[in-house]
Amino acid sequence: MPNVEHDPALYPIDRPFMTAAALHFTDRKPVGQKVAGIHVAVNGITDAFLRYAKQDRFWCVAANDAPFESFQSFAERAGRKVENCEFIAETESERFAEIGCLLKPEPFIAPFAWARRQLDQRAYSICGVSHTMSTAGAMEAVGACVVNPLQSWDAIICPSIAIRDAIKALWAGWEEYVGRRFGTDFTCPVQTPIIPLGIDCAHFAKNRGPALRAKQRELLGFDEDTVVILFLGRLSFYSKVHPLPLFLAAERAAAETGKKVHLAFYGYFLNKKFEEDFRTTAAGICDQASVSFVINTEPEFPDGIWAAADIFASPSDNIQESFGLTPIEAMASGLPVVISDWDGYREALSDGVEGFLVPTQAPPPGTGVDQAYRYLTEEDNYGEYLAGASLATAVDNDAFADALIKLIENPDLRRRMGEAGIARAEAVYDWRHIIPAYDALFAELAERRQTDSELVPREEGEAAFPSHPDPFTMFENFPAAVLSWDARLEAVHQSPAELTRLIKHRMNYFTPDLLISPERLPAILHAVKTKPGITIAELAEAIGDFDPPTLMRTAGWLIKLGAVRVLD
Repeated sequence: MPNVEHDPALYPIDRPFMTAAALHFTDRKPVGQKVAGIHVAVNGITDAFLRYAKQDRFWCVAANDAPFESFQSFAERAGRKVENCEFIAETESERFAEIGCLLKPEPFIAPFAWARRQLDQRAYSICGVSHTMSTAGAMEAVGACVVNPLQSWDAIICPSIAIRDAIKALWAGWEEYVGRRFGTDFTCPVQTPIIPLGIDCAHFAKNRGPALRAKQRELLGFDEDTVVILFLGRLSFYSKVHPLPLFLAAERAAAETGKKVHLAFYGYFLNKKFEEDFRTTAAGICDQASVSFVINTEPEFPDGIWAAADIFASPSDNIQESFGLTPIEAMASGLPVVISDWDGYREALSDGVEGFLVPTQAPPPGTGVDQAYRYLTEEDNYGEYLAGASLATAVDNDAFADALIKLIENPDLRRRMGEAGIARAEAVYDWRHIIPAYDALFAELAERRQTDSELVPREEGEAAFPSHPDPFTMFENFPAAVLSWDARLEAVHQSPAELTRLIKHRMNYFTPDLLISPERLPAILHAVKTKPGITIAELAEAIGDFDPPTLMRTAGWLIKLGAVRVLD
C-alpha cells in the first residue's frame, strides 16, 4: 500500500503560526496544604508561557472546554487579552497543524502521537516537559516513546542534565530489549533539550527587605543573634529529603561555633506519623541547636519564611527530585545556599560562589534490580520504592556541617553569596530568560519537520494505532460474507417516507458521523432504483464526491434497514 504522504498544500511551510505552540492545559489546584512540586512547575510554565511567549494568540487544548475559563484567567494575569485566547478540543488535531506545536507541560505525549499519525506525522510537533521520572507512570510513558510513533521533530524538555541522562538510560533499556527481540538497532528519535524551570524573581525580591525580616523573626521568636537555617518543602524522608544531615550539621555547627543556631522547617507533613518521626528524631539529635516546624497553611506565612532565614539548606537525596526550584527561590530571596551535589540541584549554583555543593554517594548500577521488581509487583508502593533508594544514598555529613559553619561564622560571606545568588537567579532562572528557549526550540522542531526523515509512515488504509485497528479488518471473519465494491445492489420496494420513518428512531441512526448525510440518501436510492444490479463501485461514480469508507458503511446500513439488498 502507498504511504500517506505529507500534503504541502494542506500544511504549507509558510503557514502562519507554524512555529507557535498550543498549550495543553490542566487546571491544577493543590489539595489543602499539599502543594506538590509538579503543581508549582506546571502552573509556572503556564503563566510564563502566556507572559513571555513570542506569539499573539494562545490556544488552550483540553478534553473539554471546562478548564478554558481558568486558562483565560491565567492569560489575563499574564497581561494577555482574553479575546486572543481560543479553546481547541484534544480531538481537533488538525488545528494543531495551523499552529506548529502542541506543548504539554508533562511528559505524557504518546497518545497525541498516535492521533497525529492518522492525520499527517509532519503536520505539527509534540513537545512534553519532564518532571520527576521515578513514578511508574512517568517511566512507562517516557519509556514507551521508543516504540510510539514519535519523530525527530518531537521533544521532551528536560529541566536538568541529570533528568536528560535518566531518560536516556530508560530509553537505552528499551532500545536494548527491542533490538534483542527483533534483531534490529533503533534509537529513540525524540529530542531531549535541557531547558531549566524558572521562577518569577520579582516575586521573591520582597524577601530581602529588612522590614519583612524583622516582622517574620519577631513572629517566630528569633532574635538577631540567632542564625536561622531554613529548609522549605514537603516534609517527607520517604519521598522528598532525609533530614538527618540537617540535624547533625546544625547540632555540630551550634557546638563548634558557640552561636545560637536554629533549624527551621517550612512545609507540610504527609501524615501524623511522619510528623512524629521528624519531631522525635530532631529532639534526639539536636541539643544545642534548636528546631521548629512551620506549617505552610499558617496565615502569617502564606509565602514561606524566606525573610526570616540567614541560610537555605537542603540535603536532597531522593530520586523523585528532578530539578529543585527551592534553591533558585532561595537565591532570588538573597540567601546563600548549602545543597547536596545531586541531580538538577548541582546545576543551580557554582560551588563556592552562590553557596556550597555537598558531595553525595549512591550504590552502583545493578544493585537495585530487586527494588525495581518489588515496585513492579507492588510489593513496595511508590513511597517505599523512593525510600529504599534514599536510605542507601549518602550526603556527606561532615562536608554539610563544614559548609554551614563557614557561613554561620562569616556574615560577610553570607552577604556576598546571597548577592551572587540574586544575580544568578535573575540572569539565568527568571522566566523571561527561559521562555525564549522554548520559542527557539519550537522553531528548530518546525525546521526538522521539513528536513528530517519520517519514521514508519502510515500506509493508505492502515489504522493509525495498531491496538485500535479497523474493526472490519480485525473482525473480518466474524460475518458469513464481506461486502465488496463489486457487490450488486437492488432497491427494495420501500417508500422514502418509510425509510425516513425508520431513521427517525435513534437506534437506527445513532452514528451519523460515520454515514453519508440523510440529504444525500435520495440520490443513492435513485441510482439503485434506476439501475438494478448497480455495483457499489458504480454507485460511487454515480453520486460523485464521496469518501469510500463512508459510502461502504452507508451501503451496509441501507442493507440493514432493508432499503436495498445484495443480488446473488
